[in-house]
Amino acid sequence: MTSRDVDGLLKKGRAYAGRTKYKEAIAYFDKALSLDPANPEAWNFRAGVFIETGRNTEALADCERAIALNQNFADAWIKKGHALYNLGRFEDAVVACTRALALNGNDASAWYIKGVCLDELGRNDEAGEAYGKSLELEIILDMEAEKRKIGKYPA
Repeated sequence: MTSRDVDGLLKKGRAYAGRTKYKEAIAYFDKALSLDPANPEAWNFRAGVFIETGRNTEALADCERAIALNQNFADAWIKKGHALYNLGRFEDAVVACTRALALNGNDASAWYIKGVCLDELGRNDEAGEAYGKSLELEIILDMEAEKRKIGKYPA
């Protein structure tokens, strides 16, 4: 199989995940990983499904594999933060989200997860700042989407 075949499997897996057909999505991601275990996106996509299905320890392991393959994979750092949060490891989650934000400071979900973790740690002022940044980015993204919808902003 070629990288194009792997990409097709990942596309199918994402489509199933988008329809909350997680068992099928995992099967496609597993097949992609069996063909190309050095594909950080495949590890990252499967981690997302594991988070959605409450399999956070497995998600964390997949995030760590993706990050080992690409240290600058912001989305894998975000998912790592999310899995760590779900596991109650708030300080570690803050570190993961901070790394994600160093790579992509405009990710609203990373700011939000960081805020939630900071709240859990009793660091309320910092949490408020993180929530504020998340909300600001969400508003900007919503405005850009609306502009594209009415044709006043390039896609």
